[in-house]
Amino acid sequence: MRELRLGFQLGLFQLSLGILGVLILGLLNRLLIQDIQLPAALVALAIGGQQLMGFTRIWFGNCSDQIPLSRLRRTPFIVVSSLALALLFGLAGRVVLELARGMQGRTLGDVTPWIALLVLVFVAIGTAVAAGGTAFSALIADRTTEEERPRVLSVVWGMRLMGVLVGSVLVNQVFGSACDAGAGRADVLAGLERLTVVAPVLISSLGLVSVLGVERRTSELTISNTTMVKSPQRLALIQLLERLRSIPQAGRFMGVLCLFTFSMFLNDAVLEPYAAAMFGMSVCATTALNVLIAIGFFLGLGLSGFQLIERIGKIRTARIGAVLAVIALALMLLAAPGQSQELLKAAVLLFGLSLGVCMNACLTLMFSFLQPGFSGLLMGVWGAGFSYSSGLAMISGGGLLSLFQAMTGGDLFRSYSGVFMVQIICFLAAGFLTRRLDVSGFRSRVQSRFGELIELAVD
Repeated sequence: MRELRLGFQLGLFQLSLGILGVLILGLLNRLLIQDIQLPAALVALAIGGQQLMGFTRIWFGNCSDQIPLSRLRRTPFIVVSSLALALLFGLAGRVVLELARGMQGRTLGDVTPWIALLVLVFVAIGTAVAAGGTAFSALIADRTTEEERPRVLSVVWGMRLMGVLVGSVLVNQVFGSACDAGAGRADVLAGLERLTVVAPVLISSLGLVSVLGVERRTSELTISNTTMVKSPQRLALIQLLERLRSIPQAGRFMGVLCLFTFSMFLNDAVLEPYAAAMFGMSVCATTALNVLIAIGFFLGLGLSGFQLIERIGKIRTARIGAVLAVIALALMLLAAPGQSQELLKAAVLLFGLSLGVCMNACLTLMFSFLQPGFSGLLMGVWGAGFSYSSGLAMISGGGLLSLFQAMTGGDLFRSYSGVFMVQIICFLAAGFLTRRLDVSGFRSRVQSRFGELIELAVD
């Protein structure tokens, strides 16, 4: 019961991030590309700007590690992050409204200041996510044992998926008649204006409740091996990073993690525009595709967490996820010539399942490679790789779409097919490169190298 209770409470923060993800990657991305008619590459660059601050995860993680155990080490970062995300999303929505009004009868150059401001807002959002997300992951490591962690992670990521569902429902409720096919531009903009008021209140409230009393319930933090360690205050960040860099398996794992992440997020910026352009789906119908991805993702988490990883191991599970993703992407392409929305939805559901399998395998590896006293730092390092890979994928998705449009003379199907084919190749490469991973060697070397640092810190 403790694991479920802790997972549900902490999961509220992930719930807020799930809502935020739908609103940004789904709604705002679609409005900017399909309705406001900004170039896909420019939109991908703006939204992907939030990933530029991924390097701050290492700094935030190390800073939280340095705070004495007698004080709150993770909670302040999560609280400030939630408040900042709420305010920043409201600002992003207002900027999109100004862009929509400014693009009427004007050139792209006339709205350049608003585009620049939107990029800055997404960079700030990325910084807030880095601070809160890194501290959140470290808090899970601090407050759970090795045996409890898989169950807590399952609940927490289930809440992230619930956030996707809540975000989709929120869009439908707030937009109202703007969800109908053929809805006018004025109705859509009015719905977005209402959303900029409702969403910030919801996001900030969920973040605050998620950490209320979590770190105060015990005077000491529980470490996975039940051993208490002192915060490594005498060690410089550069020393810790150099020690990690000297471990060959760390670089190999980072490479595979980044390639898997890039593969998983490459079509984030183009999936909903693809559904709108090739199938004529409305704004709410394309947003609802996120629900199918969420359902599939949840099934993938359960399948991998309770069956595959235990039976065949993390690496083989990741390979299965890559194969399922390839099949799903191929089905998305096959659905377009016949305008089969049913096949598209089935493919999106299968793609969500493949993401759940891949993500759970990668997360299990990441949380296995932590060392007591350095949870924040190590989660910051892995999180930075994840952040930059997903950011590069979002930028690359829109960039590749624009490139293929130029190469094919504006042929939409061939352009979107090019993006999906690149994604298929990346998934196959990521699955193949898992053959170079040595899980047991990786874990033993990380523990041994950072074990020496802990001894230095305690002496």
